[in-house]
Amino acid sequence: MVRRTVRQVTQSKFKKTSPQERLYIKTISIHSISQLENLKENLSGKEPIILIARIAPIVSRDPDAASKLVNELYSTNIKNSYSVFRLGEERFMVVPNNVQVEGILL
Repeated sequence: MVRRTVRQVTQSKFKKTSPQERLYIKTISIHSISQLENLKENLSGKEPIILIARIAPIVSRDPDAASKLVNELYSTNIKNSYSVFRLGEERFMVVPNNVQVEGILL
């Protein structure tokens, strides 16, 4: 078994990557439906992004708003070549279609 540090793997894996090929990961905690427009802007940018969102705060206060938010993101991001995955009751993940996702139970 070959052991490498994270730094070694990162350097060898991304050394030749140009800025156009980079993939960003963003995490966010959603507290209100007003954050929907900000989420849409993040996902419609030039750089591809993986978004992991914690929705527990909004689910505990307004379950209908949480459903509306997830449904709106789903309908918007299908057009933008993204897929939306639910990660249990508290989180969801939005990934570009060219990212292979394994181990997700729907």
